[in-house]
Amino acid sequence: MRHVWTMITAIVVAPLAWLLLAYGQDRTLQAFANEESTGALATGAFVWPAVCLAAAGLLLGLIATLRVSPLGAVLTGLAYTASYLALLVDPDAVLGLFPKSLSLAGRSVDPTMPLRTGGALLLGALLLIGIASVGRWRRWPTPAVAEAEPDIEVTQPEDRPLGVDGLGFAAEPTPASTASLARAFDRAGRP
Repeated sequence: MRHVWTMITAIVVAPLAWLLLAYGQDRTLQAFANEESTGALATGAFVWPAVCLAAAGLLLGLIATLRVSPLGAVLTGLAYTASYLALLVDPDAVLGLFPKSLSLAGRSVDPTMPLRTGGALLLGALLLIGIASVGRWRRWPTPAVAEAEPDIEVTQPEDRPLGVDGLGFAAEPTPASTASLARAFDRAGRP
């Protein structure tokens, strides 16, 4: 079922991202063309193209980074890449598959713009390469389960001082403790 939902997402997102990409690229090229006639670039001319290109990138990034199923990224990547590579066989037939212009929000859009600029091949290849990334196939980290340890009750006096004094070691060895240590070494057979 996860493959079906990813495929449905790709069927909706891929054409929408294509149109947003076409609109953003077309308006960007028009802003640069207007600069030649007016002599200056208008900063306001890049606002909507930037929004559309960012939205297209976010939508394609959504498909590319889904950890549920790679099917959507495969389908979108293959469609984008194949549409551009088909230009190598018969460019006129490929461009003839697209309408001459579409109207979005009262503005005409050239839907062949991702093919004309090469953006379709670039994004298609990125989607296909994203499938091969190692991080995509890693499982989500699971919390480590603590091994069951035997219940050992440790009691410590509350008034134990901190530092060496609290460990119960004397500052200097007493003759009695030195003699008992020597006897322990002798029993073990060590010099």
